[in-house]
Amino acid sequence: MPGPPSGPAVPAVPETLFLSTIPGASPSKWVDRFTSRERRVQLVNHDVGGQVAFLAPGPGGSAPRGLPQLGYLRWRLDSSPEQLLTAAGVDPADVHVVRFYEEDPVVCVGQDHLLAAWDVEADGPVPAAELDTAEVMDPARFAPEPPADPLDAPEVPGSGERMAVEIVATGAGHVVLPASVARMFGRKDVVVLPLARDAAQPGWAVGLAWLRTVDSQLVQDFIGAAKGRRPGSSRNDHLRDGTSGTTPAGRPRAASGTARSGQAGSSGSARASGPSGKSGKSGKGSKGGRRR
Repeated sequence: MPGPPSGPAVPAVPETLFLSTIPGASPSKWVDRFTSRERRVQLVNHDVGGQVAFLAPGPGGSAPRGLPQLGYLRWRLDSSPEQLLTAAGVDPADVHVVRFYEEDPVVCVGQDHLLAAWDVEADGPVPAAELDTAEVMDPARFAPEPPADPLDAPEVPGSGERMAVEIVATGAGHVVLPASVARMFGRKDVVVLPLARDAAQPGWAVGLAWLRTVDSQLVQDFIGAAKGRRPGSSRNDHLRDGTSGTTPAGRPRAASGTARSGQAGSSGSARASGPSGKSGKSGKGSKGGRRR
């Protein structure tokens, strides 16, 4: 009896993971580690003001269109991801959050600004008390409204920060940014100085978040890749049984151990200036990624 007709094999359609990013995020190392012939990543670049859009509940509490499936969150260190989600109208109990690293604050000023003469080597990071509150340029003032659809990214992500930097380049005022965001611009007419962490400027934490309703092996494999694990690693076994290493409130479980720079360790407390783990100078005299 003749067998089934032979012919060229139909190539498998790769699964697509939608990843919502924010200014300063550098997921390329994670994406490269995760991507294969069977899996790919579609980046959706959002402003910080729209970073929770992909977590907003849709009809019946489901994810809007089910996509993006995963995304970056950045929150101040004197706050929490739960507070960020609650303020955006998202129930933290519906979201998994894994914290990956912290970012130091920097202050950007024009070359003619008085602070441009600050000697970091002699005096250390700039104290927040040195900043005139009347001169602050808040990027949120210049950012567009967040999109209603999480797949609709702004034409120029980070335009609010970009405009603030444009203004301070003229010598008017200052803008405080995460070190990774300041590095995005790299302007020769802007001086970037490390800012001392205190109650006024505590710095930021960055993590990955996703709705529990869209949890999948694809999402878990990306989290594993972000933690430095290769596909098929036995360390991913706990992810395949439906757990994600987060508490019901969405916080990463604490455990002993020190995380490598730019990777999530057991405690999720890695300090780095970007997801790639590359700490470096953010501009003149900057020490982004500086450890305490």
